[in-house]
Amino acid sequence: MQLLTVSTDHPEVIRKRRGVHGLQARMLSDRNLAVTDAFGLRNQLIHSGPLGDDEAEALPVPTSLLIDAEGKVLWMDQAENYQRRSGPEVVLAALRTHLD
Repeated sequence: MQLLTVSTDHPEVIRKRRGVHGLQARMLSDRNLAVTDAFGLRNQLIHSGPLGDDEAEALPVPTSLLIDAEGKVLWMDQAENYQRRSGPEVVLAALRTHLD
C-alpha cells in the first residue's frame, strides 16, 4: 500500500511545507490538473480556469480516494465544504473495509 497526496501547489512549496502536518506520504504536484481531470475532480463552481503563474488557480474538489493496483477506485470521499475534510477515522474505516 502507498499513500500519495496530490495538490496544485508548486513543487517548491510542497518541499518547504512537507513536514508541517507530519504526514509520511509521497506528495505530488498537479499544477496542470492532469491527475485531477483524469479522475473528474476539477471544481466546476469556482477557480476552474486554466492554471497560470498568478494566484487565480484552478482547483480540484477536495477528495480522498482509495485506488487498487489496477487503478480501480474502491472508495471515494468528497468534501461538501473545501475547508472541512473528513477526519482520519473516516479514511481508516474505508481502509479496514476494503483491505481486510
